[in-house]
Amino acid sequence: MRAALTAVRSSPDGTILVLNDKGTFFEAFGPASFELDSLRPGSEIEIRGVCRVSLDRARFSVTGFTLAFDSPQSVSVIKLGPWWDSHKITWALLLIVLVAASAFLWAALLQRQVETKTQELQYSIDAKRKAQKFDMARNQVLETIARNAPPPESMERLAVAVQEQIEGSLCAIAMSPDGKSFLNGKPSPVVIAPDFPEELQREMLPLLSSVLATSHENLRGDHDVMASLLEVSRRAGLDFKDGRLEITFSGGGELAGLLIIFFKNAPPAHARSAARSVLESAARLVSLARDHWHMHERLVFDARHDALTGLPNRTLAEDRLEQALARARRRKQFFAVVCIDLDGFKAINDNLGHHGGDELLRAVSVRLRARIRHSDTLARIGGDEFLAIIEDCSGNSAAQSVAETLIAALQEQVTLEGRTVSVSGSIGVAMYPADGKNATELKRNADQAMYRAKNRGGSQICFWHQEPADAEKVAKRTSSSS
Repeated sequence: MRAALTAVRSSPDGTILVLNDKGTFFEAFGPASFELDSLRPGSEIEIRGVCRVSLDRARFSVTGFTLAFDSPQSVSVIKLGPWWDSHKITWALLLIVLVAASAFLWAALLQRQVETKTQELQYSIDAKRKAQKFDMARNQVLETIARNAPPPESMERLAVAVQEQIEGSLCAIAMSPDGKSFLNGKPSPVVIAPDFPEELQREMLPLLSSVLATSHENLRGDHDVMASLLEVSRRAGLDFKDGRLEITFSGGGELAGLLIIFFKNAPPAHARSAARSVLESAARLVSLARDHWHMHERLVFDARHDALTGLPNRTLAEDRLEQALARARRRKQFFAVVCIDLDGFKAINDNLGHHGGDELLRAVSVRLRARIRHSDTLARIGGDEFLAIIEDCSGNSAAQSVAETLIAALQEQVTLEGRTVSVSGSIGVAMYPADGKNATELKRNADQAMYRAKNRGGSQICFWHQEPADAEKVAKRTSSSS
């Protein structure tokens, strides 16, 4: 009998084949067999066996029939059915769903990894770009320092570079007092804060002055100082969320300045780490700028001042003379050029030795400097020769009075190594504009007048266009005036 296999079921008694013969379904019973269990539903098979028919005797009709076969050989496959069935389709769909879910999950994880790597790469690129930009700014700062520009110029560039590196921040640099700025009569630190309001800078100045005036041992903690600065900024109307302070020291261990960062918003952890490295690098530049500038000023001072007395040397004296000429011409004023030479200094130097002679020159320099105004210039231009520039000198009488004061200062006895030494000097005076229109003429004429006074016996005052004044007359005038 031929029929289409609909399903294969297993039972304790054997294998049941569900068949379909042109719409009529019936069952075929046989022994248990792997071959029968592996038959594909939908296959067309032919079974040889015993047919059992069920009758409805009341109605005289067939109600059903079954087929029994005794071995798997009784079943022949005429045509194989399709490999898939509803069961397999279900498992296939489940497998497809599982694979799709796994693929989706893998894709999501891969996308997240790609996004993470992309963010890391972008962060790395941004960090490298910022680092390159900071290196360029640092090189510019170093170039500014190398060409001996004043520290505020290089530090302003540094402050801007730090702000560009640390997003949402404002940078201020406070350098130790330079002796040119004062607050309430005391030396004031130099504050460089390009983007800070002037009101906030004024409010910060007293606190920064007190911090930078404190010795290294007594310096308050970084957090205490930063907390005070944040409080000052709040009083000034700026609500900074956080801040960081870096204290910088010179190469000699002295307090060089403060590097201050204010954050507009609380920075994340990675921003704090980046800020730390930037501040450490910037702090080294602050220290370098301070040390270089101090060294530059020291070199400039040494180049323009006498090493023994600390007075301006010939080079600076000539520069001061040119400046005095320019001011006198502009203001139509008089001034005097006074050339001073010590009398008998060689004998004193021979008797006391070079060390004693040096001590004498130092003592004489202090006395002469104390007898003229701070706005005037006293320079040492030779071994025992000095030059004074007396500005805003009303005439010969005023110049004569200054010269007499200098002669009287020289005549005071000096004690060197337990010995009393007397010294005197010869003074030559040239007046502008009567005795010279330029620096060369004035120096030459004052020098000639000084030698004329020395040739007359020394301890005298001689104007270039007059006879020398006797020292005794000078001494009498001095004693009478005192």
